[in-house]
Amino acid sequence: MDTVTGTIPFVPAYCGGWPGLDDRLDPQRLLSAAAATRIARRNSTRPSPTPREPADPAAVLDPEEAVRIRALDLPEPLPDGTLTPGQAEQVHRTASVIGRLVPAWAPLMSMLPMRYLPMPAGRGAVSASCFAWPQHILLAEGAFAGPAVLAEQVLHETFHQWLYLCEELAALQHAGCTHRITLPSGTSGRSPAELLGAAHVTCGLARLWPLLDVPAPVREQRLDHLAAYRHGCLALIEAARPCLTEHGHALADRILEVPA
Repeated sequence: MDTVTGTIPFVPAYCGGWPGLDDRLDPQRLLSAAAATRIARRNSTRPSPTPREPADPAAVLDPEEAVRIRALDLPEPLPDGTLTPGQAEQVHRTASVIGRLVPAWAPLMSMLPMRYLPMPAGRGAVSASCFAWPQHILLAEGAFAGPAVLAEQVLHETFHQWLYLCEELAALQHAGCTHRITLPSGTSGRSPAELLGAAHVTCGLARLWPLLDVPAPVREQRLDHLAAYRHGCLALIEAARPCLTEHGHALADRILEVPA
């Protein structure tokens, strides 16, 4: 990392790849770089005579502090509520199971502190997260319909959270981009960065589902759906390329390399 500017020249080269796509990824290096970026952002808001807070990487990787720092640029109130103890235990157990099924993902499932919240009433999604709420994941009641469903939702949102870390270091799309995309699911109004996020998640789910303990017809149906969704995302990427930064192009290229 450049200790003068607090930036890194090329995320995948610095960290060993992209989270979830490259088993050689060094997640600790990515976490350290993100922590340094957050500390620099927090301190930049303080008047010069004001003493700076100690540079504690662990403190800025706390979910609540992460949101507070993000709110300096992107304030967005968090929903209220907490999961039940039983739900929280299911999430913890599911994250451990995913790490056992794909050992390369074990650090992704355990090293970044996460805070899980219940989905607010009236939302149609089963799970959700957003760049404004680093390390916070919303889960609806439907996410707890069964072990495979919960595994999919936990991995889905965990992939988003690690990609958000990459975006803290280097944007995937140019500032001010107004191009909006309708995803293969029919969800409209998504940015090029969100398209890359959707394709990134689909690559992970396609690796997870063959390992889940589910009946063969259920597995095959889900994999067929994921393959169609991924194909739809890839078809949209080329039109989005004018909006992408160097890092966005690199992620798009890496996603295209993932076997179907």
